[in-house]
Amino acid sequence: MIIPRRVTIETIFGCNAHCTMCVIDQPTTRTKGIMSQELFKKIVDELVPYKDNLEMFDLFGLGEPLLDPHIFERVRYVKEKGFRNLAFSTNADLLNEEKQRKLLETGIDSVLFSVDGIDKETHERIRRGVSFERVVNNILGIIKMRDEGDYKTRFIVRSIIQDSNRDGWEQYRTFWKSRLSEERKDMLIKYNLHSWGGAVFSKDTVLGNSGRDPEIEKQPCHHFLENLYILADGTLPLCHEDALCAQYAASNARDKTPIEAFNSPARQWMRKIHLEGRKDIFSLCKECTILYSEKERIKS
Repeated sequence: MIIPRRVTIETIFGCNAHCTMCVIDQPTTRTKGIMSQELFKKIVDELVPYKDNLEMFDLFGLGEPLLDPHIFERVRYVKEKGFRNLAFSTNADLLNEEKQRKLLETGIDSVLFSVDGIDKETHERIRRGVSFERVVNNILGIIKMRDEGDYKTRFIVRSIIQDSNRDGWEQYRTFWKSRLSEERKDMLIKYNLHSWGGAVFSKDTVLGNSGRDPEIEKQPCHHFLENLYILADGTLPLCHEDALCAQYAASNARDKTPIEAFNSPARQWMRKIHLEGRKDIFSLCKECTILYSEKERIKS
């Protein structure tokens, strides 16, 4: 029985933003919606016996967690069950003062903010549908509230580097580094655009014609091997890159416990293929560039 290092639960499939590098607006057979509380609690409760083995627990997926009306209750539920390193990622557009306080009071361990520009034009060109001013003010507001209230949550500001924002990185870095706290283990991260398994960009578009690395091409992917990823309807996709259509889904957490689903026969076979260095038989893995993006990731 293999126990994952990380669990990611997509509590909502849907977003208020329409980012240029995201798959969420691509055609899919999936239905936008929110995971039921019944299914959510079933999954969390069935993971409790393995909590000491789980190093990270995420409540986000292909969507904006702050659109989930149950998100603060769900965070508290996971925390009360004793799981470590609980996090979610947000574009911060909806993070008004009331939600800032509610979020900090849940005791969440980490919050990741997605900010892709140092100015309004750049950020809103990439993250369509959100307000740059509101995003920045909301993030600065919760940082101030966290510091003044001495809450233990750490913040991570991250940028996806692409042609339209690459030149602004140093200014971006200076701005956010001066507002985050190393003492509180805040972080600033940048990493390169990735292909979403070929759903948004081809591998050659992202890497260039001579950008392929034979070692990475054969390397088993830790996202598939170590992360239990569960979609809002309970489906287990291959990984987060398979989130849009779950074309490689092998089981569903509605029918099995999460750990049983993670160890299904089909998933065991796919794991064997990865470990043998043959992951490129899966078209999603063949076109995926996430391992390249991680290789270039910089923490400042």
